[in-house]
Amino acid sequence: MERLGYRPNELARGLKAKRSAAIGMIVPNLSDPFFANAVHAVHEVARNNGYVVILATSGGEVGLERSEIEGLVARQIDGLIVAPVDSRTDSFSDIIPAGVHAVTFDQLLRHADRDSVTVTNRSSTREATEHMTGHGLRRIVAIGARPHLYTCRERVVGYRAGMKKSFLEPRVCLVEHESLLTAEWLAKEVFGEQKADAIFSLNWVCTMLTLRGLRQLGKTAGRDIPMFSFDDFELADMLTPGLSVVQQPAEMLGREAAKLLFERLRGRGGDSRAVVLPTSLIVRQSCGCDVRG
Repeated sequence: MERLGYRPNELARGLKAKRSAAIGMIVPNLSDPFFANAVHAVHEVARNNGYVVILATSGGEVGLERSEIEGLVARQIDGLIVAPVDSRTDSFSDIIPAGVHAVTFDQLLRHADRDSVTVTNRSSTREATEHMTGHGLRRIVAIGARPHLYTCRERVVGYRAGMKKSFLEPRVCLVEHESLLTAEWLAKEVFGEQKADAIFSLNWVCTMLTLRGLRQLGKTAGRDIPMFSFDDFELADMLTPGLSVVQQPAEMLGREAAKLLFERLRGRGGDSRAVVLPTSLIVRQSCGCDVRG
């Protein structure tokens, strides 16, 4: 075998054993550090179980998500991990064969009886909002995109609760798509209509676009306008001032989703499980804190 350079045909082996030793994973955006870290963890768990991961991206579009899932199923995957594009309805269960187990993470699907992994979106957003109001900020504007998503809805609820606790009027600015979050939009909606004295961006993409828009407007987060971000990212602490964030346990989310899937692949039955993981409040300087000491 060594002399001839023989390599086993895993596809043929999988057909004979009626298993492919492969799972699929589909996420909206691989450039998002949150999803990239979750993917890394899933690969690690899969490798430890003797599986490979076939990765696909949906681009945040339901049609592409369905198409990619159909492609993964055609490769005879044994299981699937999905960060759904649209949490309002279960838009893909009808194309997943009965023998293929699926786990969702990040978004919680309505009317879907599947194992899931999410985080404490509502309570952590409330805590961060209360932290900002503790600095005397009164016109904190929450900026988000894709308001139909479970994560966006939950974070807005948490933000509203935080504002209500301080008897403040919630100021929510949401766009249907991230592409609408421009410097002109910030100038008109956030600073013009809402007269913001602080910003709370509700995910990484919104944070990046807000930081870019502020720069184009000649403003700096933390100096000219206090800011908090839901989602941490590499170099957030290297900004001047450092960006305060709600940090999601991205790798743990991926790891827990993979664990749930492999438990199903090993034969665990019973009702679906919903795992909810805690987040961390990482206070730097952009929210108004002085953490030099």
